[in-house]
Amino acid sequence: DPPRARARARMTLCVVALLVALAMAAGRGASAELVGPSPSEPLPVVLWHGMGDTCCNPKSMGRVKDLIQQEIGAYVVSIRLGATEEEDQRAGFFGLVPVQIAHVCHELASDSRLSAGFNAVGFSQGGQFLRAVVQVCPTLVPNFPRTSALVTLGGQHQGVMDWPGCGDAASTALCRSLQALLAFGAYSDFLQRRVVQAQYFKDPRKMDEYLQKNVFLPDINNEKALNEDYKRNLARLDLLMLLMWKNDTTVVPRESSLFGVLNATSGVIVPLREQPLYKDDRLGLRALDERGALVMDVMEGEHMELNWEFFNETIVHGVLGAAAF
Repeated sequence: DPPRARARARMTLCVVALLVALAMAAGRGASAELVGPSPSEPLPVVLWHGMGDTCCNPKSMGRVKDLIQQEIGAYVVSIRLGATEEEDQRAGFFGLVPVQIAHVCHELASDSRLSAGFNAVGFSQGGQFLRAVVQVCPTLVPNFPRTSALVTLGGQHQGVMDWPGCGDAASTALCRSLQALLAFGAYSDFLQRRVVQAQYFKDPRKMDEYLQKNVFLPDINNEKALNEDYKRNLARLDLLMLLMWKNDTTVVPRESSLFGVLNATSGVIVPLREQPLYKDDRLGLRALDERGALVMDVMEGEHMELNWEFFNETIVHGVLGAAAF
């Protein structure tokens, strides 16, 4: 029933908006030391796109950037790796992710307009990459600007156990070739140092190999040695908002967007709050949750099927348009 579906969608939007407002208010109380723009001026926004996309695609990131600028007047940086959009798209498939993260750390730190802090929004794999920015950059770059809110849509925070869906993108042939490579040996040194998606591939049936050979995800998830800096940096957020698409068939399992992980023995998804990662607070997620700064919700639709009304009202105005500190 379309009218009922629309009513449910609006109710969900209102509930999420309320949760965001409460989380941001709690975050402000815990972060009074931050000095930023005037109270009427929104913080700058950093965007990171997903696989196969680019920084400036007018149908995706370009539209997002324009919307944010038009609606709240914030300065927006859409991360681009490489000198051209073509190089940026290729970097979403090929490269060493820790090196890419380090490069972005220095690029953001060199932008004087971000010096008082910023909010961040990551789409698909850009979600876990921006989380890595929050955790890693303050340890790499002195006086790195503080991130206030991080919003991720369809991120793969617990990795993927299958190649992300290829869809109808122009890079479909390339995507399918990489799918065959990943099936051949995701944890091989060759792929781990060259193929981006292999670096967040997490097969729950081969955890020992994953922990030993994956060069990116186990590190930022504190699954091996406990990095207290990573934990402290993530816990400093005023808001961490994790969103999953209800019908996502690209991210496997889709619950990875909410830090869910598959139990290889039972075949059941284990929610974040039932995992040692949360119970032992290895990453700062429980600390965020306990002060109301962790918001997790489900959106209608398939992967990257963005509801622009929801995005504008809840994220642009509800999060990014919140007054600076």
